[in-house]
Amino acid sequence: MGNKSFGEVKTRKNIFPSQAQDIVDKGSIDILIIQAIASPKTKDILDKGGVTLYEGVEPGEVERMRECVARELELKEKKETE
Repeated sequence: MGNKSFGEVKTRKNIFPSQAQDIVDKGSIDILIIQAIASPKTKDILDKGGVTLYEGVEPGEVERMRECVARELELKEKKETE
């Protein structure tokens, strides 16, 4: 996999180990935000795959997090092009 300027942010209500493995295999998702609490097995899969997990996030917080991530990515891209 080559260098990428940004990664995908995925939000879900919950996630199971097989879904976590699918996300890792996809290779483009860097951040996963879920409302539920992930199982230790799911956390291990995501951790080994380099996916940052935010769990137990209230639905209203998801939109706020998306906006924050979008701003951070925008700033990062600007700095890289300067």
